[in-house]
Amino acid sequence: MINQLTLKQLKQALEETSHSTNKLYEEAGSSEHWRRISEDPKYSAFWEQLKKGGEERIKEQPLPPQFSEFILFGTTGDRSFYQNKRDHLIAGVHTFSLLVMADKQNPEWVAGLENALWSICNEFTWVLPAHVGLYINQYPHRIWDQPNMPRETVDLASAHIGFTLAEIIHFMGSRLHPWVVERVKAEIERRLFQVYFHDPVPQNWELKTNNWPAVCASSIGAAAIYMEQDSEKLSGMLWRVINVLRGYLSGFDEQGATPEGPAYWQYGFSHFVFLSELLKERTQGRISLLADSKIEQISLFPQFCMLGDGKVVNFSDSPEQVKWNPGLIHRLQSYAPSLQMPELSSLLQPTSNSWIETSRLLLWSPEQTESREAERHKSGSIEERIFEGNQWAISKVIDTEGHFVAFAAKGGYNEEPHNHNDLGHFILHVDGQSVLADMGLGIYTRQYFQPEYRYNQLNAGSHGHSVPIVDGCRQGFGKRYYAELVEHHQTEKEMTFSLDLTQAYDCPSLESLTRHFAWKRAENESPQLLIRDQVSFLCKPNSFQEVFISSTEPVKTAPGQFLLNGVTFFYEENNWRVEVEDVTLDSDTEKGKKFYRMILHCNHPERIMEMTFKFEIHKGNHLAPNLQ
Repeated sequence: MINQLTLKQLKQALEETSHSTNKLYEEAGSSEHWRRISEDPKYSAFWEQLKKGGEERIKEQPLPPQFSEFILFGTTGDRSFYQNKRDHLIAGVHTFSLLVMADKQNPEWVAGLENALWSICNEFTWVLPAHVGLYINQYPHRIWDQPNMPRETVDLASAHIGFTLAEIIHFMGSRLHPWVVERVKAEIERRLFQVYFHDPVPQNWELKTNNWPAVCASSIGAAAIYMEQDSEKLSGMLWRVINVLRGYLSGFDEQGATPEGPAYWQYGFSHFVFLSELLKERTQGRISLLADSKIEQISLFPQFCMLGDGKVVNFSDSPEQVKWNPGLIHRLQSYAPSLQMPELSSLLQPTSNSWIETSRLLLWSPEQTESREAERHKSGSIEERIFEGNQWAISKVIDTEGHFVAFAAKGGYNEEPHNHNDLGHFILHVDGQSVLADMGLGIYTRQYFQPEYRYNQLNAGSHGHSVPIVDGCRQGFGKRYYAELVEHHQTEKEMTFSLDLTQAYDCPSLESLTRHFAWKRAENESPQLLIRDQVSFLCKPNSFQEVFISSTEPVKTAPGQFLLNGVTFFYEENNWRVEVEDVTLDSDTEKGKKFYRMILHCNHPERIMEMTFKFEIHKGNHLAPNLQ
């Protein structure tokens, strides 16, 4: 519906429902719902911890970040110290708002919420230091060394705070001191509406198709729905928001995939859902942005990315494990009936980190959460899809012995949102472990988002992915470095996926390079992956390496054979010299994660070469096979 909606339709729907009793986020306005979840045994530990946190905050208010902490990003590139301290400060808003809704008779919670809101309004800016001056073309350069501060902008954090505060005032404003309420409204107007709606200059994120426009535009739109009573004015505000969201949705291919992966899918798309449901309620069901065939496909995307033991297909800057909001998934099941609830162990538990996400987790989740794990783990089942637009292939199989195995590979181009130079890279997952793995995201610093630094890091550079190094050249960064999807097909016994990787490399001697994946998954045979690389050069190359990234230490068991935990890797012994490099990496989500780079050096590089590698799910002893 979103692409067909006109301004006239939007304006008319808002005006015709302006005098009706519009219950926004109706679940949150129900005392019965709050009583039910506050008494639900499965949430008892959460409420106990929340009350303890509230009592501690009343005794000792957390201090706001100092200026010296604010400028750390500009001086050292560090963003975590300031953000962690400010997150702790803002957590008071989330903590006390949840406590007030669950226990309306406790005046301490109301006082705590008033103080928390006042503290947030006192902050110099709601924008994170990492996003200061975001609108400047040279960002993040030429910001922190200037004598004049950049003007205010809107970023993920400020938009999210505005949405949060507008929603809290809507539900709890009558219990708060009127000065606090007026202060909050004035700050939302000044920091969001004046910056965004009163300035025609596009925000940096309005031009993008990643999670930023989803979170920022949706949050601003949600705040506007709560605060703006003039329907005509609201229609103009929401029209700018909706056009930005159209751009966001264009970043998904027709099969529903986003190159940002499942973690950023949840972050961005969840905010789009939150706004869509508010707009549907505000217009009494006349405008339902989620009622769309492409939205249904987008809703199903994470289901294909879910692997065993809570792991996911984690291409680009995605953590290996993602916790899913059951409230979001349950709400989306109304629009995508085939969407399944994730396994129970990978469901997000309520926290005090966000009123918006946690309240919907509590209020939107089904009373009995069923994950349909038995159905998903049926022997011989296959769940797979080739996302042609973003050039992802994902296949998940339960073999005849009950083992869960999965294969995923990607093409695309090397300037995607949260990009890694990883064209032709793949993951092979066995029973809860991604054996052939993706190293995931690095540590988010100022430097990490500067290409000259980022792509020298193993996390993001092609040398940290399972792709070739061609005559000494790694893959390049930029839109001109891309893969072409040559062909793909699926049968009862296998899925094939072929990519032309010639344009991924800025290598003067390279003439052509193609990679062919054959994922063989016949019902009564051990699943196996065959990779065939075909390369030709204008002249004989000086070197050629194949790199494979493993999460488990390779053990050589025979000539041309390595054991990688549940996978046996076969190669032609006479053609390669194998070097194994162990790597320990830190990320924003995990410290000290160990990987192994298997670097196969070609013994005799030729102008034209074809090489085949086999990965077979381990079923006891193997003899080295003929790699055909």
